[in-house]
Amino acid sequence: MYQHIKMHRRILGHLSAVYCVAFDRTGHRIFTGSDDCLVKIWSTHNGRLLSTLRGHSAEISDMAVNYENTMIAAGSCDKIIRVWCLRTCAPVAVLQGHTGSITSLQFSPMAKGSQRYMVSTGADGTVCFWQWELESLKFR
Repeated sequence: MYQHIKMHRRILGHLSAVYCVAFDRTGHRIFTGSDDCLVKIWSTHNGRLLSTLRGHSAEISDMAVNYENTMIAAGSCDKIIRVWCLRTCAPVAVLQGHTGSITSLQFSPMAKGSQRYMVSTGADGTVCFWQWELESLKFR
């Protein structure tokens, strides 16, 4: 079975090393995060670049897509988490709470009413829990 695995497509799309990759919940989009401080969105069907998300000032260390498939969060070595809307690619939030590089991000698959949660970890040894209201998209 494994001997039938083959490369489907190879794309040169970032200016330097790519550190993380994630699929959206539909499997139609792939997100890549790189040393060039960019998050890129690609089509899984044809490999075409769909969008580039900007704002970080250091390499992207991890990314996560929320359970509703409406937002992507990217953590960076600039100690900041940025969140974008997947429908419009507009920035939603800039989250600051770590004093070291972001090492991982994860959205909770469970909801408590309209409350949603995300957790991040950092090179500073901390774990930050983020909460927001689904209707308002205001993080706390």
